[in-house]
Amino acid sequence: MGTDKVDKRLLGPVLAGFFIMGFCDMVAPITGRIAAELPPDRQQLVSFLPTMVFLWFLVLSLPIAAVMNRIGRKATALAGYAFTVVGLTVPYAAGTGCAPVWYFVGFGLLGIGNTAIQVAVNPLLATSVPESRMTSYLTVGQIFRNTSLLLLAPVVTALTAWTGSWRLLLPLYAGLTVLGGIWLQCTAVTDPPRRQGAGTGLKECLQLLRHPAVLISTLGVACFIAGDVGIGYLSVRLIDDPSSILTTTGFYACRIVGTLVGAWALVRVTDTKYLGWNMALALVLCVALFFLRNDAAIYAVVGILGFAMACVFATFYAVATRAVPERANEVAGLMILAISAGAVSGPVCGAIIRMTGDPHRGMFFVGACICYMLWASWYVTRLNARKR
Repeated sequence: MGTDKVDKRLLGPVLAGFFIMGFCDMVAPITGRIAAELPPDRQQLVSFLPTMVFLWFLVLSLPIAAVMNRIGRKATALAGYAFTVVGLTVPYAAGTGCAPVWYFVGFGLLGIGNTAIQVAVNPLLATSVPESRMTSYLTVGQIFRNTSLLLLAPVVTALTAWTGSWRLLLPLYAGLTVLGGIWLQCTAVTDPPRRQGAGTGLKECLQLLRHPAVLISTLGVACFIAGDVGIGYLSVRLIDDPSSILTTTGFYACRIVGTLVGAWALVRVTDTKYLGWNMALALVLCVALFFLRNDAAIYAVVGILGFAMACVFATFYAVATRAVPERANEVAGLMILAISAGAVSGPVCGAIIRMTGDPHRGMFFVGACICYMLWASWYVTRLNARKR
């Protein structure tokens, strides 16, 4: 946008897209409930269901970004909504106790749809807000996504209490996705003009990595997702209590507080400096978790860690988009591609725990991710200073 005004007409349906974006994150928490419906000899298959989401981020993000250049951001988002609705409907229609293949098909389609939504909705938000406020509004978008994640556990608990099953969550999410699609369809969206001679293929997307700010930001998102998933993997193992809810309601509540504070702070403070402050705090907290053994202290520190990492994605995305604003579609594809890095966290942290016998040692991996993000914030701040 060339003005300092926010397109409030488009802002509503786009923020609804961020809320719908969070629906795919229900896959991992409900795998235990799905497994309980199956015979013991088939329950192990269910542990691979979350992989279906990360797989499509890796495979389809750049192709979808290339297609988006041809069909537009709105059409790409609506296509993602359609895949999401079908993906949620398939396992529900198959019925309770259905063969695992129906969940794999359904959640595979859900992953495809979510990839398209994430590739399209972030640049849609960039279309509706001025460049100077992009990081702040991307952070607002994350508030909506984190709210979706925060509500998952209470909604599943309520549905189970009222109906005896969690499965009504699937048509509920499908219905909300349809409403979000109708809202977006009824809203006029103007895609920015493509610059003359700009390519639309995968090669052109990958060539953006030659730009230092884009490369550093893409790796930053990869480290953020890997570290975030690593924290979720380790936190329940740091506390010897199988009933721990640290990584669900408590963790995402702190994340929402962090995004709210960030949305306010990023209007007043340079986003890369704010990122640096938060990563310095996160590194201190990571070191603390390496030594802490008290349950209450671990709860508190992990919550603050969630707060510190709340605005990371929005900052790296904004830095990359500002570097090449005319290639925002391709940047979105690269950022979503980087999300697939979350697939390595479980295996790496698990291997560290097996080698050392101590889940606290797994914080080495998280700490390495945070160290990169701290360095990246410093480097990008220097790049911005040179441009001035």
